[in-house]
Amino acid sequence: MCYVLCHIDMVAQDVLPVVGQLVSRRPRPMTDDERQGPAWRAIADQLRSDVADEVYPPGGPLPGETQLATRYEVSRPTVRRAINALVGEGLLSVSHGRGTFVRPRPDRKVILINHPDPDDLLDERYEPSEQGWLRGEHPRAISLGERADRAKGALITTAGRDEAEALGTRTGTWIFQRFQHWRHRTTHQVISLVSLTPAHLVGWLSDPDAEEPPEPADLWDHPERYQPVSDHQQGPPEGYDEEPPEDPDENELGPQPSLYDRLMQRGPVRFASSVTARMPVGDEVTDLDVPNGTPVLEVRRTMTAADGRPLEVTIVTAPADRFEAASSAEWLSATRPTGGDAAAVLRL
Repeated sequence: MCYVLCHIDMVAQDVLPVVGQLVSRRPRPMTDDERQGPAWRAIADQLRSDVADEVYPPGGPLPGETQLATRYEVSRPTVRRAINALVGEGLLSVSHGRGTFVRPRPDRKVILINHPDPDDLLDERYEPSEQGWLRGEHPRAISLGERADRAKGALITTAGRDEAEALGTRTGTWIFQRFQHWRHRTTHQVISLVSLTPAHLVGWLSDPDAEEPPEPADLWDHPERYQPVSDHQQGPPEGYDEEPPEDPDENELGPQPSLYDRLMQRGPVRFASSVTARMPVGDEVTDLDVPNGTPVLEVRRTMTAADGRPLEVTIVTAPADRFEAASSAEWLSATRPTGGDAAAVLRL
């Protein structure tokens, strides 16, 4: 008898926790407060809570519209509106002919910020393949066609509101803009990289009416006076009939300084990074292959001069469900012993 009772007690100890888990993961009935508002919103709140509690696990299906309508005593269009709201939030996905599913939680890769030795990621000499990336042509470079600087994706343009805010200057100021798309070799995820620099800092602006080179402060305070050199150099000076000399061979010139090298020649510089989340705009949904309702991460690294004026801004835009940002020093210190630093795919 003791053996039987002890055996039953042991079985109960094993089974009861499992039963408790199954009971706790049953859909929770709606409260009276939840029923006060629109029915579709109350159903959306309930389903959102069930997804968070893994009543419906990642990748798993939801009950059909008819079953949900019966459970909540509403019409199918009301259920459909609740589901569409959660699809817009990125929690659910609808596969026509198959049903509604909880979106799986993908493994996120890490973008490290505040790296002690930052690289110019858009310099043609930088090798993104060392971190698993393949360069691709930015959609803007494709749309610009021959006006872009071939595959490098660079042009001199005027700053819009966002660019002017990033560089601390006025809208309409001439800026040097570079842009690339990278695709990861193994995950196939796409990120966008954009670099912004005031054009006068790279020596491509001039005042056609000025007798002497402008002072840096004048370029900052009166950018409207200046324009790209190519816009006002229409040909050789009067009386100059000779053919211009051929460009010297690059091997004769030796290695040319990078944009960062040229900016750092102006004196001590500092770098600061920031991370924001926002919803994708324009063609970012298709360009970055972002599922509907998924936000994007916008990681900015700003190089500033000693007086605090921005010299260059690098902006990385990536799907927020695939990437996260972390401080370089803390992340590497915490994860390197366990090999977790392999999740870091970009260093800013």
